[in-house]
Amino acid sequence: MSMPVTRTQVPEGVRDRLPGEAARMRRLSDQLDGVFRTWGYREVATPVIEYLEAVAAGAGNWGRPEDLYQLFDRKGRTLALRPDMTTPIARLAATRLNGESLPLRLAYFAPVFRHRDLRAGAASEIWQAGVELVGAPGEAADAEVIALACAAVKAAGLEGFRIGLGHVGIVEGLFRAVGVAPGTAAELKEAMVCRDLVAFENGVARAGLVGDRAELLLGLVHFHGTLAQAQERFQGAGAEVAGALAHLARVLELLEALGVADRVSLDLGLVRSLGYYTGVVFEGYLPGIGAPVMGGGRYDNLLSEFGTPLAATGCALEVDRLLMAQEQQGCTAALPGLDAVIACPPGREADAIAWAARLRAQGLAVEVDLLGRTGEELATYARARGAARVLSPEVPSIH
Repeated sequence: MSMPVTRTQVPEGVRDRLPGEAARMRRLSDQLDGVFRTWGYREVATPVIEYLEAVAAGAGNWGRPEDLYQLFDRKGRTLALRPDMTTPIARLAATRLNGESLPLRLAYFAPVFRHRDLRAGAASEIWQAGVELVGAPGEAADAEVIALACAAVKAAGLEGFRIGLGHVGIVEGLFRAVGVAPGTAAELKEAMVCRDLVAFENGVARAGLVGDRAELLLGLVHFHGTLAQAQERFQGAGAEVAGALAHLARVLELLEALGVADRVSLDLGLVRSLGYYTGVVFEGYLPGIGAPVMGGGRYDNLLSEFGTPLAATGCALEVDRLLMAQEQQGCTAALPGLDAVIACPPGREADAIAWAARLRAQGLAVEVDLLGRTGEELATYARARGAARVLSPEVPSIH
């Protein structure tokens, strides 16, 4: 009887990681964690499964329920695999960490789960590394998170990192200034998330937005320039837009002081898919990677959904895209192999095992061959395992 196909396969959108890739992932985790710790961020971990009400906290955060992996517990309550890390960390900060000295600087390295378009090669299990800065309003906190992301990418050995910087207030303010209806706003934002300029232009036309109103909106998605040019271009668009541009000006000044302003350019049409952002938003890119490797922004209203109103900002790095970039840029150094494989002749098992224990106590990576191989067969196996030498308890050469 043939074995069912599903028994030997994994579900769509997820995959196994073989030893080499898992080791590279662990090394990247260590590189990023080293940066997070030196900036004062403490690692936390949250459950993979949350109540649906917690995952969907905040109206509009998840406008497409079909993107969530949902299931039921034995009491009939609806659960969901976490689709991002910001929301569960907001829950944690508002509850179990409530009362700790502010600001909270929290970090994570974990997978999240979303149904994605598998035809485009997108995974449903998405490993992320990131930080959340909770309880710190203002431009200095926004600048810190952006500069930390730059430091993290640098620690991963990657070059060519660029950040697009926008602000929710610019998009929302312009929509209100030109009288975009809520339904049209949702359509236009979806096009902006997908960077689909044709869909955006068609949406503006269908909404009957013409003349100066259409020019303002099209100028938003086509804008490429300096802050001064943006202030001139959107002069008269209202106090909300002016305030958002002034906020960006202060963030850019701080990024200059932090030494990373040269990596940042304005992207005023930037809209992120999650609905909880309230201020600065940003995405990071690397050469040769056709999607953002980092994203984040300010979300000052999310923690109030869990009963503790606090300002917050943060960012998430896409681990698999960073690994791909490391491979493309040739910064995947050879992983350390074994120091030795110890032969284990029949009757000498106790000697081989004891010898291996002594070497491991000295900090060496040692493996005992348990299949009784000898000669060239054992040497071939040792080479395949990356071992520096083969040892035999009959002819000791390391003590």
